[in-house]
Amino acid sequence: MPILAVVALILMAPVAALVAFLAVAWMFPSLLRTLWWVLLHTRYRFRVHHQESIPKTGPALLVCNHTCYIDWMIFWVSSPRPVRYVMWAGYQKNPVLRFFLSWVRHRLVLLDNRSTRPHAIADSLKAVAAALDAGEVVLVYPEGRLSRNGQMLPFGRGIELVLRMAKGDVPVIPAATTGTWGSFFSHKDGPILRKWPRWGRPKVSVWFGPPLLNKPTATAVRAAVTEARADLAIHDSRALPTVFHQFVRTATRRRNVFRPGFVDSATGVERRLTFGQALVATWCLSSWLRRKLPPGNQPVGVWLPTGLGSALVNLALGYLGRPTVNLNYTAGRDSVESAVRQAELKVVITAKRFIDKVPVDLPAGVESILLEDALAAIGKPAKLLRFLAILTLPSWIVARLIGLPRTATDAAQTIIFSSGSTGEPKGVVLSQRNIAGNVQGFIDGAPITDADVMLATLPFFHSFGYTVCLWAAVCIGARSVYYPDPRAAKEVGELCRKHAGTLMMATATFLRFYLRRCDVEDFRTMKLLICGAEKLPVKLAQEFQAKFGVLPLEGYGCTEVSPVVSTNVPDVHVSGVQQTGNTLGTVGQPLPGVAAKAFHPDTLIALPVGEEGNIGIKGPNVMLGYWKQPDRTAQVIHNGWYLTGDVGRVEPTGFIRITGRISRFAKIAGEMVPLERLEHEMQELFGTGERLVAVSAVADEKRGERLVVLYLPEAASRLDAVLDGLARQGLPNLWVPDRRHCYEIAAFPALGSGKLDLKAVGELAKSFA
Repeated sequence: MPILAVVALILMAPVAALVAFLAVAWMFPSLLRTLWWVLLHTRYRFRVHHQESIPKTGPALLVCNHTCYIDWMIFWVSSPRPVRYVMWAGYQKNPVLRFFLSWVRHRLVLLDNRSTRPHAIADSLKAVAAALDAGEVVLVYPEGRLSRNGQMLPFGRGIELVLRMAKGDVPVIPAATTGTWGSFFSHKDGPILRKWPRWGRPKVSVWFGPPLLNKPTATAVRAAVTEARADLAIHDSRALPTVFHQFVRTATRRRNVFRPGFVDSATGVERRLTFGQALVATWCLSSWLRRKLPPGNQPVGVWLPTGLGSALVNLALGYLGRPTVNLNYTAGRDSVESAVRQAELKVVITAKRFIDKVPVDLPAGVESILLEDALAAIGKPAKLLRFLAILTLPSWIVARLIGLPRTATDAAQTIIFSSGSTGEPKGVVLSQRNIAGNVQGFIDGAPITDADVMLATLPFFHSFGYTVCLWAAVCIGARSVYYPDPRAAKEVGELCRKHAGTLMMATATFLRFYLRRCDVEDFRTMKLLICGAEKLPVKLAQEFQAKFGVLPLEGYGCTEVSPVVSTNVPDVHVSGVQQTGNTLGTVGQPLPGVAAKAFHPDTLIALPVGEEGNIGIKGPNVMLGYWKQPDRTAQVIHNGWYLTGDVGRVEPTGFIRITGRISRFAKIAGEMVPLERLEHEMQELFGTGERLVAVSAVADEKRGERLVVLYLPEAASRLDAVLDGLARQGLPNLWVPDRRHCYEIAAFPALGSGKLDLKAVGELAKSFA
């Protein structure tokens, strides 16, 4: 036999085998399901949880989030029973999708919502109801289209119509998938099928929640799917790598070793480190600290400004498994002493240059370690040896040499003391899982990539600064540009222009500084500017956009949830597709893997979607608890939900609207008056984004409490008109402050984060009263 013929037979054999298999699979689709099961488990670390939620017999309606084109194929092998799929008929216009869909042609119900034929949608819904009446399991995606930003879209009311058409009480099974967002078949980081597949074997998980009965509404089903995503994220957070491990993985990538990753402009002399240099520095520093620190896992204090030194110290201490306490150097002596005492600190790491400018009085028995000593002790051979290791060894071996655990645990990573705006600071214990889960949710929910430049100005003693400015940036591989004072508007603006900053976290107070003192071109490269910690007035956001060309987006969180709960993101306008990511006046949708729900303030009963109550948060980001205060922890964590104390509602679209805070209510003649809303109404009447008033309450013998208004000098001429305007708007008389109880002050007391110091405001109000 000629050699060419033998080669041809060898080449033709696998082709013939594939054709034969496809022919058989066409006739027996169960074989194709087996093949897909093998491929799915080969490409991904595939896990399915709580299949028992699907009844063994009878009808069931599966409802799931939709982030990826192969979601339906995932459920093909996830369900213990055959599934009938409801899909948009337009998918068949794509030749690739049409080929795959042809294999399950007998399991499809096509939804033709763009047909000119009358009653096309009604006929499709009747077909779905008929399948349920026949006792089948039907899968629907009520969002109606793929997510373009990782967030869930509003649910259509088609499922309500189907449940009404179907006979009997059909159980609705909320389901959630994770791991497909960011895949080759999703819209994250580029168009579908037009980017490189992810390396390794990403984890893909499916979670089936408990059945919903009694024909639930679309908004109730959406809330159940959101909670299923949170339950799945909590479960999967046990397998997440720590943020330290993620940094090692980022820094050892060949393209990152020599790529600038850290820029520090705090001293006036710009210092830069590549990702590789930063890994070498933190590795050497952790080895040196291992010999200096006392044995055990006692927390270690850090007295350093936002900058390169503070970032490296937090990384190095994390390698050693030592919880960090980033001390608030803008707080008073009492707050610092309280944090040192509560955390039982024995060691504080600082730098001589910093304590010369900002001294710290440490109690007896607390040792200080200077970074300058570490720099003098670490020699060039140690640096060279470690640099060669990261050049030649894979990241998992480097992580083992450093001594990092493979996955995040419930061990404490940091203790962040609250600002103390309403009392003595509380120590919030955040675990490795908390931080890793919150960083993962932020990366999935916000449009950030390794090409971005993070302008990191928030301090690391502030939870947003710690999680987002430090960890989110180093985990994604974005460049971090540090500056220690977010109030230095001119310097921050110049840094943003010089380094072409694209990401920034700020507060409304800081935006006012930038609006007054920065040049028009300073923020032209900014892509994503998120504001938290205090309410962002719509007027201020619009003024900022008018000047700089970027719209600040409001986010929400608190230290107890690591801290990011939700954020608005830019709207999507691509190829005729529009998806809303930003709704003014709200704090955005919860991050992927985080759920929000309103609870009755007194009974703690969950309220229906759209009703106002105490906002509760569930997800892998919920804290371990308050440091050595189990009773206080039990008061705020209810069945896995952290009760924030903020009053608000979750709207049917999924956006969260905060209307006040339980502790910021005045009780006047038995009626609750929301102080934050009153401030907002007054600011709207002033017609400016500048904060001009702060409202507090003091004791009153006749009515229990009375309102006190503190105002700035520039508000004096318009104050009477604003008070009259409150009455004309139809607000209750008890809500309108008495002009006799309004007092002028030079400036509002603020915390280091820029947030209004509510404790100091209350004391000022009492002093005037």
